[in-house]
Amino acid sequence: MMAVMLIIALVSALVIAATPGTGRARLKAVTMDTAALLRRERTSAILASHTTRVWLDSGRRMLMGDGGYRVAIPNDVVVDLLGVDAFWQNGRAVARFEPDGTSSGAVLKYSREEARYEIRVNWYTGGVAILAVPPQ
Repeated sequence: MMAVMLIIALVSALVIAATPGTGRARLKAVTMDTAALLRRERTSAILASHTTRVWLDSGRRMLMGDGGYRVAIPNDVVVDLLGVDAFWQNGRAVARFEPDGTSSGAVLKYSREEARYEIRVNWYTGGVAILAVPPQ
């Protein structure tokens, strides 16, 4: 009886481990990659003295910057983009960075099940901050 229960437990553990999806660590990695993309575009705007942009291509579930950098967003991650009403290059605008370091500002929310992260771009300083949102 114990051997049967042990086999069932092992098979269950393997099924759970093999189930595709984005875990908390992968969600955090996507959040960090997005913040890095935003920071890179801000730095590029300052150094090259020209406006740079980041936009969301919702069809391909990808964030893209003028510098050619991209961040793929897994299918099971919910993306909420706050305060955006413009479209650039067939995608929804996320942030624009000016040569003086300022930005249009943005708030991106990534969530999956109980894990949630917010990426905030300050409109005045262009600074990018990540916040872990506690479960509700």
